[in-house]
Amino acid sequence: MNCLTGETDRLIHNDMLLCTAPNPASLQEPRRARTGTGILGTTFLIVNATLGAGLLNFPQAFDKAGGVAASCIIQLLLLVFITASLVILAKCSDITSTSTMQSMFAEFYGFRSLFLCAVCVAIYSFGCCLTFIIIIGDQFDRVLATYYGMNYCHTWYLSRPFVTAVACSIFILPLCFFKKLDVLSYASSIGCVTILYVVSLIVHKSVSKIDPITHPMKIWPDNAYQALQIIPIICFAYQSHMTAIPMYACMKDRCIGKFTVCAVASMIICYVAYTLVGIYGYATFGAGNVPSDILQGYTDKSTVLTLAIIFIAIKNFTTYPIVLYCGRDAVLNLLGMDANVTFKFRVLVTLIWYTLSLTIAILVPDISPVINLLGVLSAAFIFIFPGICLFRSTLLKDSELHLNKDRLLIIFAIFLVALGAFVSGVVFIEAVEDLNRTPEDPPLVSGFRSLKQSLCV
Repeated sequence: MNCLTGETDRLIHNDMLLCTAPNPASLQEPRRARTGTGILGTTFLIVNATLGAGLLNFPQAFDKAGGVAASCIIQLLLLVFITASLVILAKCSDITSTSTMQSMFAEFYGFRSLFLCAVCVAIYSFGCCLTFIIIIGDQFDRVLATYYGMNYCHTWYLSRPFVTAVACSIFILPLCFFKKLDVLSYASSIGCVTILYVVSLIVHKSVSKIDPITHPMKIWPDNAYQALQIIPIICFAYQSHMTAIPMYACMKDRCIGKFTVCAVASMIICYVAYTLVGIYGYATFGAGNVPSDILQGYTDKSTVLTLAIIFIAIKNFTTYPIVLYCGRDAVLNLLGMDANVTFKFRVLVTLIWYTLSLTIAILVPDISPVINLLGVLSAAFIFIFPGICLFRSTLLKDSELHLNKDRLLIIFAIFLVALGAFVSGVVFIEAVEDLNRTPEDPPLVSGFRSLKQSLCV
């Protein structure tokens, strides 16, 4: 058995093979002590990558969906499949012994699938990075306009391009050169704290509101179609699947059971945060009056509100490097390389990525139409890709489907792909409709948030 290596070694883990022989990998050399994140650190990474994408849009999403009860129920039902998809991706990465989504696809479907998946990951990651920088610029614009006045536009050291470039170079760029994601768990904990403050502020604003609202919030929608309006933003808000496999790969104890605990705990945290913001933000402004960005609806000039705006910027500081990590790996794979390239080359790719995203975000502050169309990929990462991987891994293990468990897994995989196709269609239709809307009717969902032009324009 000592001569078993490669593909034969992988078969030892097959449920269909009964074998009492020891794993050959364990006979080669003593296991090295792994470094990486624990359960808490991994949970921070998942929460930080998930929370914030659509947090400030959720109150309007509850409004557009026609009621609180329907929004919470639909969100909870989809969350079951969203969490299951995270676990599926981790399990499939175990089967293929890979650390990225594109590498896993290459193991299942060959090199062409690696190229296709890597292109999707790279494009989507770059779109995310553009969005993060634009959001950061929006937050600084609002703070400067509030405390300095609109004349800040004509002061070079307070202008959006200068402030955004300096802030991002100081707080984002140093976090982008690390080889593994586990180092970013500390920054992710800061991002989670900032979001906790924003959620607390929105709840406090609603509870302490004295004036009664003109239009109370609704509980149930008028029709089923109206309730479906919340589906796109749920996909945007819970999209962390692209980063799931790298996060799982950097765990100190890479175990599917522990990752499942992290996935479930992080999704519960995100559900509570999104639901609190949705309900209390909706209750603050009432039906038909909820702004697309909940913080834009508060007009008071207070320190607590200013801190919330700044914390949103800090949150994007800590999320950008996680997404860049996935995009950089995808670019390296497209170039025929892996993550073990030299430090100098990794720095070069990182600098090119960062510079391009910063330049485009500064020169083109309103890219919401493009981001909307790229948003179709979010549903693919959440449902379609995990479903395809589950389908393939199950057939490789039991090609004749002798076990009832494997038959159920095949049915579930087909259902995930079908659900992903449906959601992608809904998001695509919403994106096309957004292109034809007038500025007076802001879109419910941009790719990740409502992206507006600079206040200086």
